[in-house]
Order: sequence, then structure tokens, then C-alpha cells
Amino acid sequence: MAKEYWYFVSGMLVVLLPLLLLVAVKKLQLLELRPDQKIVYTVNGNEKLTLHAFMAKHSTGATPAPAVLLFHGGRWMYGGPEEFYPQCQYFSARGFSCFSAQYRLGANNQPDVSGAMADARAALDYLIAHAGELRIDPDRIVVGGGSAGGHLAAALGSGLPLAPGATPSTASRPAAQLLYNPTLDLAPCTPDHHLVKEFWQEVSPYHHIDSAVPPTLILMGTQDPELPVQSAQAFCHAVQAAGGHCEIALYEGQGHGFYHSPEYLEKSNQRVLEFLRYLQG
Repeated sequence: MAKEYWYFVSGMLVVLLPLLLLVAVKKLQLLELRPDQKIVYTVNGNEKLTLHAFMAKHSTGATPAPAVLLFHGGRWMYGGPEEFYPQCQYFSARGFSCFSAQYRLGANNQPDVSGAMADARAALDYLIAHAGELRIDPDRIVVGGGSAGGHLAAALGSGLPLAPGATPSTASRPAAQLLYNPTLDLAPCTPDHHLVKEFWQEVSPYHHIDSAVPPTLILMGTQDPELPVQSAQAFCHAVQAAGGHCEIALYEGQGHGFYHSPEYLEKSNQRVLEFLRYLQG
């Protein structure tokens, strides 16, 4: 009996050890992802907010690289720039300088959506103003983000936030936007309306769509319980009606944040790269 037990244990170890080793290697690979530098782009009180930069690889610096600016999700209260490290590594290896932004987060279950939008604006404006030293093309800065971060990217694409006395036409816009299961509509009866109900008109990208919204790619899972596909379709139709370009990539059976899983990380990265290369002509 004892011999059979040890045979069983040995057999289980033969099966499990390679699996455990594979998991450990995957985790180590993620831990090894490090930005080339962290750049302070604005200061909020005593907090320095940074852009985690993955600079374009194989670039001589003679021609400025296109850039991607990404905002993490977390309902404007949680998360961090590390969320988009895998995407930044992928895009930087393909000639894009990629920046994953830290921005102010709310507390006590109350987000600071307006503050986060102001930081998103500051991040884009910083990249435009410092394009020369960063060796990026200020006219080819693409913004993107997931969930609440997708909202921040879409806000910039709609010309938000507006400075006092400014109009959407005077705000800097990105060259394109990459929206991963984004929050686009904050009107009454939408999932996150209660978080911004006193000022939702000022922060809802869907309600600020105009003819200057840049080319847009929305990536959605068809089984997302938090953000229905219909909200992305309505946004896309409105962009197209205003004369803009908008595409939706649907991933059957996938839920919120699907693009973080290994399989869909690769698939979504390839779809984004296809879209970016289409824009480059």
C-alpha cells in the first residue's frame, strides 16, 4: 500500500511540476517587464504623476516614432500603469513609443472623474510639448485605455476636458483612439451614472461627439456584464454620422477585461496593430 501511495505521489509530481514551472515562468516574465523610464508629467498636490515609457525599439532617432498613450482601468479608483505593460512592450517592439499613464484616483468609493480627465489632458499635452526630446511625432500620438481608462481616452478624442472659455475645436486631439471595453456613455440609467450624476453632461464622451473625433477602434467582449455591446455600437454610429471613422472588434463569449488573458492579449494586439498600420497607409 505504501509503495502504491508513493507511485501515486511520484506520478502526480511528474504531471504537476511542469505545470507549476510554466506558471512560475509566466509570472517571472510579467515581473521582468519594466519601462525604460518613468517621466513626471504633472504634479497633483504632493503627488508626482508619471508616464511609464517603453521607447520604440530599433529606432535610429532620425525619424520621430509614432506614440501610443494608454490609461488603465479600475473605475477611476483602482489600478495602475502596470496594467498595460504587456501592450506597451508589444507596441514598442514594433516601432511605437508607448506610454502607460498614472493618473489621480478617487478614494472612499468615490472617483475623481474630472481630476482623472484633467490628468489625461495633461499627459497628452506633455507628450505633444516634449515630442522633440522624446523623439516622437506629435501628429501621430494615439490614445487608448481600458474601461475607465477607455473613457479617459475617448474624452480626449471628444475634445474633453474643456478649459474655461475653451471649445472642443481648440483642444488638442489624438491622431486616433484605441478603446478596450470603454465607458462611453454616462447619461442617466447607464451603469456608472450615479458616480457622476451631478455633472455627467460634462464628462460623457458620447454626448460630445463631433466631426473632429479621430479614427476609432473599439474592442469588446460580447458577454461583458458591465458595458453592453450596444453602447459601443451607438458610439460608433454617432462617430460615423458625424463624418468620422469607427470600427468595432467583437470577441465572442468574452467578458470585461478579456484582453488581459494570454490568448486575447495576442489577438487584440494584432487587431490594434492592423488598425494602426491601416491609418499609416
